[in-house]
Amino acid sequence: MEERAGEGFVFRPSPTPPGLLVAFSSRGVAPPDHASLTGYLARRFAGALGLPGMPIVRASQVHGNAVARVDEEPPSGSVRDAGRCDILATGLRGVALAVQTADCVPIVLAGSRSVAVVHAGWRGSAGNAAAAGVAALAEWNEAPAALRAWLGPSIGPCCYEVGGEVAARFAGEFARRSCDGRFVLDLAAVNRAQLAAAGVPPAAISSHPACTRCGGERFACYRRDGGAAGRMIALVARLP
Repeated sequence: MEERAGEGFVFRPSPTPPGLLVAFSSRGVAPPDHASLTGYLARRFAGALGLPGMPIVRASQVHGNAVARVDEEPPSGSVRDAGRCDILATGLRGVALAVQTADCVPIVLAGSRSVAVVHAGWRGSAGNAAAAGVAALAEWNEAPAALRAWLGPSIGPCCYEVGGEVAARFAGEFARRSCDGRFVLDLAAVNRAQLAAAGVPPAAISSHPACTRCGGERFACYRRDGGAAGRMIALVARLP
């Protein structure tokens, strides 16, 4: 992925298909009195990408696999909440979809007629949220074999310790015991495998290599910083 310094510290996959915007931000923090962290950071991020007026649709994330389909274009410069879900999908042009993360895996999916964005923590991954995102794009007749997928920065198996009850939800190749006997989970690998099982070609799946916990303060990490973690934004749009 191409990296560019500047406001939001932009991670943009390169190359991407013409007419498609895919971008992942670094850590951002909203003012304490702001009602929507995602909305504030996404609006700033769109401005840093040179699209200050692009309408944005966000999710009130609940660590699940529910999908919200976006069929109506919000007003220019606005941020609309699609409700309690972790997956957004649209066939509209000129509308950005955004999720926020601070260790979880952000996934962008794109076909020729539609796009989706997925927030996948361990609960969403246990519920196969990645495959739900692929299935959502089937409503626009997108064949999984023709999709592209990008995974943004997330906590890595170097740092993601989980309890035995969480490890048991995943196959042994994704959860293993660390040197001190605790379990560690490779959440990005789980989602890559789920995308491949849903029909997305492995060669069409890109993954940012950074770990949000040990990769430095430019990454938001709840495991490291708790309530002061801030959030990162994953954003996708079909450009007008």
